[in-house]
Amino acid sequence: MATRSEKSEQIARLLENIDICMFTTVGEDNYLVSRPLSTQAAEFDGERLWFFTSARSPKVREIAKHPQVNVAYASKDRNVYASVAGVARLNTDPERVDQFWSDAYKAYFPGGKDDPDVALIEVEVHTVEYWDGPGSWIGKSIAFLIARVTRSDDALGENKMIRMRKGAPRKRAASKSR
Repeated sequence: MATRSEKSEQIARLLENIDICMFTTVGEDNYLVSRPLSTQAAEFDGERLWFFTSARSPKVREIAKHPQVNVAYASKDRNVYASVAGVARLNTDPERVDQFWSDAYKAYFPGGKDDPDVALIEVEVHTVEYWDGPGSWIGKSIAFLIARVTRSDDALGENKMIRMRKGAPRKRAASKSR
């Protein structure tokens, strides 16, 4: 069984170079709302994901009511997809803001990192489900052909659910979709 550190490193490799994700909250009337966000940490630490936001953003109000969120990553070029489930909260710690701050954010926060509207969304990661398949067009074609001939979708890549912390939903039985 993989250690927590090995799991974190595996997820970090999968998420590497995928900047933009779709961040999903529970909105008004309990409908799911997704929007693109840029992940702040250059490398996943196995614990948390970070996102800059306006403290007055609707997603902040949504998180206050329903802190469970989903963060979806996709890299078509590498054929890697990940769905991260966790619990979000607003973080306005100046040291943490300083850790992730770049002057490029002045476009959104004219007052700089001391702008009272600057905040971070901190997502405590509970589970990660990922799909990792062949990355090149040729690799995808060969994998598809093997899967078709052998009638097994194992050649199409790997699909796993990883629990990152206690209290997260248990790993479910593997399922095959056709």
